[in-house]
Amino acid sequence: MAGITKVEILESAEELHNLLRQQKTALGKERIQALYLLKTGQVKTIQDLAVMLGRGRVTVQRW
Repeated sequence: MAGITKVEILESAEELHNLLRQQKTALGKERIQALYLLKTGQVKTIQDLAVMLGRGRVTVQRW
């Protein structure tokens, strides 16, 4: 199905949360937040993730 991610995130949700707090730049925070949202199951598709982050679908896919 289009839009379903096939990314395996090795870090735990807790590790991603800690990484999120350590980020210095907005772009770094956004990218870690994207991984966190996928890992915790809050979003299922790239399109949902893009809407939640306020970014374009293509931009999120490029990350």
